[in-house]
Amino acid sequence: MKRELSDEVCDAARQRVRQLLAARPDLRAEDLAQFSTLAACTTRLWLSGGMPGGREVVGEMLRVAGLVETGEILPPGGRRKAIVLPNDTQEQVTGVEREGNFYETAAVRRVAEVCEYCASQAAIGLITGAFGCGKSAAIRAWRRKTAGRVESLLLEVDEFSGCDKLAFVGSLGKLLGIERTAGSQKGCAIFNALCERLRERPTLLCLDQGECARPRIHQIVRQVHDRTSDAGVGVVILAAPILLARLSKMPDLGALASRVGIFAPLSGLTKSETAAILKAEGIVDIDDAAFDVFWRETGGSFRRLMRATRLLQEKHSGKKVTAKTVVGVARHLWDVAA
Repeated sequence: MKRELSDEVCDAARQRVRQLLAARPDLRAEDLAQFSTLAACTTRLWLSGGMPGGREVVGEMLRVAGLVETGEILPPGGRRKAIVLPNDTQEQVTGVEREGNFYETAAVRRVAEVCEYCASQAAIGLITGAFGCGKSAAIRAWRRKTAGRVESLLLEVDEFSGCDKLAFVGSLGKLLGIERTAGSQKGCAIFNALCERLRERPTLLCLDQGECARPRIHQIVRQVHDRTSDAGVGVVILAAPILLARLSKMPDLGALASRVGIFAPLSGLTKSETAAILKAEGIVDIDDAAFDVFWRETGGSFRRLMRATRLLQEKHSGKKVTAKTVVGVARHLWDVAA
């Protein structure tokens, strides 16, 4: 039987679809299959690598992946009118801008794009990305850059404010200058004062570590937005990808999911960004094999990259960086096997 497409073409297409599903845990192979001419079993088999796939299979999978990435079908939470920004790894990156110890990567620009949209349109935006990909640093950088132009506040949800309604509204209220009154029965008063203050002074609410918040907390976020959006209040939620699965599968989160107006999945650093940052940090004497290992072990995580870079600067300054050196650094920092 004649092969229609090379292994390289098939593998590249398969990797693209796998990355899409990794960024959107609310989707399964079956969800993609229903918008294609393929059977669900064919889609699963192709994704698993059990079949190479010809022009029809690869073409259909790439077509559906493109529709999902642009928000034409299967937007997060099932909202048909949500804007879905394409995966940030699709951007062609030739370098990164540096300001002090901060690097403006594609992920940073994507976070800024969502924040600008939510601030101007009073919308709810959702940004997802793996731990360490730079979400928190990006939102702080955007707030610094827009200080004086856009009114915003940033609340990092923790295990306490993410579980207790009074702790959550009290934390938000404190950031807006509302004093918290003791007693759980005062929660309603704080909530009303919070909404009133936001209507008087429209502010973009930025909530980091949104995956820590239980459904009851997301309900409050939705209710605050419902009462204040007409005054110009927007919301940006930054979270790990697991929140997407909860939005699509937990009925209690359906009201929030239906109001998401813009969604952006982040994939972390690209390979070219990693190379540019290493160069900017003074690590230039590194062979191709060592860089491939470095890229594999850091996996697009900005946090891992900078920790490894600092150790290389301290222990191997002026020395050639080899694959053995990188594996040693990885083992020392996060116990990664060769």
